[in-house]
Parts: sequence; structure tokens; C-alpha cells
Amino acid sequence: MLKRGMDVTVYERTEAFARFGGPIQFASNALSVIKAIDSDLFNQIMARFTFTGTRSCGIKDGLRAKGFKMTEDSLDYVVNADAPPDWFVKFPLKQCADVFGLPYTGVIDRPDLQEILIAECKKIKPDFIQNGRGVVGYESRGPG
Repeated sequence: MLKRGMDVTVYERTEAFARFGGPIQFASNALSVIKAIDSDLFNQIMARFTFTGTRSCGIKDGLRAKGFKMTEDSLDYVVNADAPPDWFVKFPLKQCADVFGLPYTGVIDRPDLQEILIAECKKIKPDFIQNGRGVVGYESRGPG
């Protein structure tokens, strides 16, 4: 919103941001939107990104598995109790991204993403975030 010229202030209850939290996943379509909106932001995210959409993704039979072992695609486990646990379903993330020319799905650590986004906003409005000042109320002024 800052990049579109809106005057935005974020009120944050915590005094300062700390590096904690797990990874945030961006699917191919979300990455393509970020790239279309701001290619510099996209490149910063990509510099700290781990691709997961290039790997085998799906749902495996975790109940029968003895540890995690990648197996070949086979439906033998449906009729053969001695067959190794295999995929119930696979998600062709890489193939779909390739067909539509999209970036591959992946993750970025939450603190890394937060750092990038805060730095980008501070370039436009250095005091856009007010740490230690949580919201205590609001007033609705109708549509708009």
C-alpha cells in the first residue's frame, strides 16, 4: 500500500522484532504475483528462498512406513501388504510451474521475509511501523 501512495502506519505490540518462526511457503502463483508487482522484492525473496516444488511432493503412507524412504511411483501397496509404503497421491508442482512458466514453489524463513518487507517499507516511510504501540481500538468510517 505504501508503494501505491497510501499513508500506512503499522502498530505493533512488541517492542522489537525477534528472529523466530518457521518457514512461509509461497506457491508458484503467489510468487508470480510478487514478481509482477515488484521484481526487486521478488529477487530479494529468491535470494533467501528454498525451492520445494522441484522435489517429489504429495501424501505418503506414514502409518506403514518404517522411517522416511523415497520409493518409485507404484500402486502395488494397494493390493500387496508387503509392498513398501508409497504415495497415495503426488502433486506435480514442478510440471505445473513449467507448463505455465511460473517460479517453483518453495519456502522462506519467516524472519528473513519479515526483514525484507520491513526494509522495503522503511525505504518509503521510515516510521511506518510503531513498535511497542499495540492497537487499542478503531473507528469505522464506512466504505472507502
